[in-house]
Amino acid sequence: MRRKLHQWGEPALADRLIGELLEEGYLDVPRFAEAYALDHVRIKGWGPRKVQAALRLEHGLEDAEITRALSAVQPEDIAEAARRAVRKRKLGRAVEEPAKVVGALLQRGFDVDVARKAVAEEAERTKFDASW
Repeated sequence: MRRKLHQWGEPALADRLIGELLEEGYLDVPRFAEAYALDHVRIKGWGPRKVQAALRLEHGLEDAEITRALSAVQPEDIAEAARRAVRKRKLGRAVEEPAKVVGALLQRGFDVDVARKAVAEEAERTKFDASW
């Protein structure tokens, strides 16, 4: 919101307006951070590290707020996002070394263990699924 007001040439109005919206309960930082974390993992397929970096660098949130937001993301949500990322990558690259796929998942913010497990699970699934 602050960024948009600055783009519209209203920097002086930004702080006052944001303060009023926070006081009146229209803006809620913890609720925003949690929704952001959940949406970016579940919908965009980001890993927790990428979400953490975006909340810190783009939105200027404190570590405690980021930790609280990421605690709302379940391990199964992260694992499913990683598996979806592997499947999506396999659509464009039918034959690719597992190490490269793991590297791509690391760049999307997943931990090494989650990335390796997702690659292994998808390899196992495709081994027995003729329709894939």
